[in-house]
Amino acid sequence: MELICRAAAQADLPACCNVFADSEIYERYFSEPGALARSLENALNAGELYVACGSAGEVLGVMRIRAKGFCGLYPYLALIGAAPRARGRGVGHFLLAEFEAMARVQGAGRVALMVSDFNEKAQALYRSRLLGIRPSARRRPKRRL
Repeated sequence: MELICRAAAQADLPACCNVFADSEIYERYFSEPGALARSLENALNAGELYVACGSAGEVLGVMRIRAKGFCGLYPYLALIGAAPRARGRGVGHFLLAEFEAMARVQGAGRVALMVSDFNEKAQALYRSRLLGIRPSARRRPKRRL
């Protein structure tokens, strides 16, 4: 599959929202009406939103990169997703490679990302790219008082 990566435009926002349709990320973090659209629009306005487009220009993947998002030190991949019809077809690998390339151009020696414990597909993707996954924060059961 031939892909290009470019900064997202306002006209891409509906397609960017559709990328996360039918995903556990959406269900867990963005199910409140309008939450995903607001988050993506904020990312777009901050210059942090990028899209992977197919040969016909269709949005097949989305990522949000905060240039100094990890403690003000390293590029941080805040969100990544592939459109339902493009999952398992290399879009995630492509976006990760683009993220790494952007970080190198910035002169970053490291990058950061977080992955939810339930997101096993993303964990497998990161491992396949030889990105070390180190558990750093675990959700603790809520205590009753």
